[in-house]
Amino acid sequence: MMFKQHVLCALTLTCSGTLFANIPIESRGLSGADNGTVYTANNTAIQTGAGSTPTPTNLNWQLMQKNQQLENELRSLRGKMEEQDNIIEQLKSELTNRYADLDQRLELLQQKVDPSEDTEAAEDNQQGTAPSSS
Repeated sequence: MMFKQHVLCALTLTCSGTLFANIPIESRGLSGADNGTVYTANNTAIQTGAGSTPTPTNLNWQLMQKNQQLENELRSLRGKMEEQDNIIEQLKSELTNRYADLDQRLELLQQKVDPSEDTEAAEDNQQGTAPSSS
């Protein structure tokens, strides 16, 4: 009984081996040129037709290239952003320096204008009242 099962199993495997041998294996070049040839497991070539629509040869390769391109663009944009941040910081410090310089000039101008008013007020004070001793 057991021998019959083994023989039946072996016979099934040998008969089904030819079914699995006819599974088509597609062969494409890396350059992207598709000649429409499909090879079976026993290396017989089958032409699928030259008019078939070409499929992307290696989708992973295209994704890697696109990823690399986006990374390069990101690096470029980050570099530009850092340059512009540096320029903004320089302009801010320059602006604060100019405001400080403007404040100093206004104070000097105010001091030049105020002493003449102070001297007039002091002269008026000296004429009208006696000096106080403290």
